[in-house]
Amino acid sequence: MRLHCNKFVLQLAFLVIGLWTSTALAQFTGTNKVINNGSMRFGNGVQLSINAAGNVEQPFYFSTDFGSWRKLTYSESALINYPLDSKIGVGGNGTNNWNLNGVRINNPAMAGQVFDDSAFAIVGGLGSGVLRVRGQITVGTALFELTNTYTIGENNNYVQVTTSIKNIGATTATNIRYWVGTRDDYVGGTDQPTKVRGTLVEGVFQPLTLTTQRASALRITTIAEGILFFTTSTRGNNVHAGYDPVENPSTNLDPATAPITSTNDGSYSMFIRINDLAVNESDSFVWYYAAAALDELDDVILEVFDSSMETDWDLDGILNEDDACPYAAGVPPLDGCPWSIEIGNNYKSSTLSNTLNVDDEDYYCQMMTDGFFNVAYHSGDDPEPAVGDQIIWNESYSFPQSFMYNQDGFAFMKLRAYNKIIEVRKTDGLIVAIYTCP
Repeated sequence: MRLHCNKFVLQLAFLVIGLWTSTALAQFTGTNKVINNGSMRFGNGVQLSINAAGNVEQPFYFSTDFGSWRKLTYSESALINYPLDSKIGVGGNGTNNWNLNGVRINNPAMAGQVFDDSAFAIVGGLGSGVLRVRGQITVGTALFELTNTYTIGENNNYVQVTTSIKNIGATTATNIRYWVGTRDDYVGGTDQPTKVRGTLVEGVFQPLTLTTQRASALRITTIAEGILFFTTSTRGNNVHAGYDPVENPSTNLDPATAPITSTNDGSYSMFIRINDLAVNESDSFVWYYAAAALDELDDVILEVFDSSMETDWDLDGILNEDDACPYAAGVPPLDGCPWSIEIGNNYKSSTLSNTLNVDDEDYYCQMMTDGFFNVAYHSGDDPEPAVGDQIIWNESYSFPQSFMYNQDGFAFMKLRAYNKIIEVRKTDGLIVAIYTCP
């Protein structure tokens, strides 16, 4: 992992803020504020930055090249200035990770909306720090407490957002899905930017090579400027589609079949599958929104990546920068950060290794739909698993897990993106063989 000494002061500042605000932000006794640090702002610079849904108003970044504020979503008049949108879905059949079942509501308004600005400072007309908003939202028969925590440093070209959802209803909430993005994109002076799904690898944006891969990041660019949309959540997936003035069309697009890139007047969103929540249980995820001139965007992306390493992705009490394996708790023996992979949740077993005849595995080789796969992780040097890597069963069966691990014998499972079957030693998840489907 690369160290960036020039980020030390910034990292220390965020650490101090985080330690101080862990108790100071508990009361929510403040007010809504104008988020404008001179590099990014949300709203027209005068209006309060958080709307009734707890989302930020229309985003802007300041361009030194143009000498002006540049809008990052579409606006047509004083009455149409699109904020970031959110959508939440609950209930229905949740077998597939992404689905449109149950009840879905766009931008649900917060009841009893309150703010905490105790770690937000306005100096010389510029506002930065931590601003939190909390309120209750109703989706069908489910009742949630939604909290958005917006963190923006002085002069930063990005905002970090932690979205938390708590079930305060009377029954367990299932098949919870959350989307955030915009119904109508725009960058600076261009209504048809180029959108590319990808990931961040050591702070560098890398486009996807297959549509079925998970896109933790989305880059939206013109010839002059650009945006990064990114989440540290292993359940996050970014997509883009056409535009609609009423509802975000990209929220209706399955990430597993979404195009990697497009240049059009469009929309985009980040999809997160939230854990099922019993009464009083909660779940959260962290995401980033950044913008800069094109010749500065890579540096800003690196800053976002460095900032993200200060979070605890797997909630094991260890910050990512100090965690050998930040995607899955309880796996200290693994060396380095594992790669994500979609792996079959149906598997067959054998007491002996190298007993599979792949020509007879029509059922496993033909499996491609969401319901047959979970997000897992593997060690190794490359995105594609290799013999000698170890599998971490993350999303549905955390390591170690008696269903998969701590048993004798071997398991055979499909790799969705590579059309292969891997043979895994059950005792420790070691890949001992790989078979290519016909």
